Amino acid sequence: MDFLLESKDKLKGQVYNSVFHLLNLEVDLMYFDTTSTYFEVQTDEIDEETLRKLGYSKDKRPDLLQAVIGLTVTREGIPIKSWVWPGKVFDMRLYRK
Repeated sequence: MDFLLESKDKLKGQVYNSVFHLLNLEVDLMYFDTTSTYFEVQTDEIDEETLRKLGYSKDKRPDLLQAVIGLTVTREGIPIKSWVWPGKVFDMRLYRK
């Protein structure tokens, strides 16, 4: 497992290149979108280091802890990369990155 962790960036690149060629992907235009998901847990039970935070909720549940999920896809809808951020991150900041 340590070897995999040390090689993860190289492995990710090799997997991407293999899938890119296998599926003949075109990545001249990609789409990026975010959503939020919430957790129905007691807020006093959550460690401060967790991704689950109070913030803007696209599910209209600002009272619950949440995380923000981002996904980049090709024109055809093939996922290229995904991310997870703390729930207090405003997604317009992510678009500027």
